[in-house]
Amino acid sequence: MKKKNVLVIHRGYPLGVEAGDKIRTLNMVESLRRMGYNVVLLGFFTRGFSFLKEERKTLPKGLKSILLYSLPNRMRLAKLAEFIRAIETFVISKLYSIDVIQAELSASAPCARFVTDIPLITDFHSDLVPELEMGGYSQDVIEHAASENRFALKYSDRIISVSDKLFENLQVYGKMNANHFILPCNFNIEPFMGLNLDVRNRLRAEYGISDRIVLCYSGAFRVWQCIKETLEVVIRLRELNPSYYLCIFTNDDTTPFMDLLKLLEGNYMVKGLGRMEVPAYLSMADAGFVLRADSLVNINSSPTKTSEYLAAGAMVIATKYAGDAPKQIKESSCGVVFDNLLISDAEIAMLNEQLIYYAENYEECSAKAKEYVLKNRVWSSNEVKLADLYKSLNI
Repeated sequence: MKKKNVLVIHRGYPLGVEAGDKIRTLNMVESLRRMGYNVVLLGFFTRGFSFLKEERKTLPKGLKSILLYSLPNRMRLAKLAEFIRAIETFVISKLYSIDVIQAELSASAPCARFVTDIPLITDFHSDLVPELEMGGYSQDVIEHAASENRFALKYSDRIISVSDKLFENLQVYGKMNANHFILPCNFNIEPFMGLNLDVRNRLRAEYGISDRIVLCYSGAFRVWQCIKETLEVVIRLRELNPSYYLCIFTNDDTTPFMDLLKLLEGNYMVKGLGRMEVPAYLSMADAGFVLRADSLVNINSSPTKTSEYLAAGAMVIATKYAGDAPKQIKESSCGVVFDNLLISDAEIAMLNEQLIYYAENYEECSAKAKEYVLKNRVWSSNEVKLADLYKSLNI
């Protein structure tokens, strides 16, 4: 039987940035290839052109990828940009005899506007509207994102979302007729398989932190990531116990937080990492942060970093609004969940005690964290659901 051709579209493809959206998209691509489909990746980018050459080198070997510049959805260019992307998608769909389009992010779905004769699957990583509202974007930009949600819900043949909460909250944009599948932001286990105490001990020795309690934040500095509040917790912990050391793994600019970082008195490091470097460096940590405020952006989410912290052997420090992080902490018994960002002195003291216990019993505790995540949060379980989704299309 001839292989079917799938076009995976990512509008706003982040060149040179190891963002969660890109990681999920590439996990989808690799799953579809393992399932026996010919995959074409179509990524529309608006910035980062200087990273284009290097970006191509990081893509999965043998993948047909088309990375195209797109006008941004700003300065009254949104409708023109959307029209041009839709024309390009139509041409590529015909050129490669595409049988199915999978739109990563609701913003990608309108790219398939003119391709009406094949199934459209939309994978909602999030609801972009509250993210834009939180970021202070103009009402025109926010309304355009809402229209993209409405398009995706109306015209998709299948809907994927990262959480039940996200699916529930998408109903405000209108009725959908498509079958719905939950594929949380599980992670790719393969890069974590080689982690052991030797890797952890070598890196900790290299950075001179072998005897420290190492805390970690990994990821972008988006407004909903509560970086300020994370740093304040670390500062308060150091007032109780000077053993704490903070690792920040990000490719973003730390300048806005320098006043707080100075209060750590040099007991921190900031390092940008490539995707394949992340697991080893996370293994240095005893705990990782996923602090979030009470907002739809956070409640709808499924932060990949939660599973990655656990897979690297670290406990997780979260608030109850951090998507499905509290669920993972409860099920694994590896972490602390606060009710909100107004953390009391008593709660900080309790956290300090738990961190000391975890660090002193690291081998036992980290083994439990890794065991949980291997059983419950690896990407391969999503691949099974994805296969069921594609079978249901009867293509």
